[in-house]
Amino acid sequence: MRARVAVLTILISLLAAAAAHAQALPGAKPEQVGLAPERLARISATLRADVEKGVIPGAVLLVARHGKVAMFEAIGVRDPESKAPMTRDAIFRIYSMSKPITSVAAMILFEEGKLTLDQLDEALDVMRMTHP
Repeated sequence: MRARVAVLTILISLLAAAAAHAQALPGAKPEQVGLAPERLARISATLRADVEKGVIPGAVLLVARHGKVAMFEAIGVRDPESKAPMTRDAIFRIYSMSKPITSVAAMILFEEGKLTLDQLDEALDVMRMTHP
């Protein structure tokens, strides 16, 4: 559960930062940029489920590929107390930049074929054992 929250937090942080630049990018259907709409829908469904369970109050999801935005949506609320809805232009405070930078580095290595999901899973297992 902790790992899932950490991954979602990283994802939200990265996507929130990317959202600031999304207005300049043209939109496209997921299949036009080589993405599977049903797989993107699973990401959205996971975030919605976490909002409903109270794991996170809300999120901004932005997926872009080849300079085109394939998915951009706001989920949940910005402020749980006031119930103000999340907006696509919401600004999030990032307390530590090491997680987003490390995540982007891992995604770049994965895209270049220098990091596999098995290697990443092994590294996460080691981290879980050393930091319970």
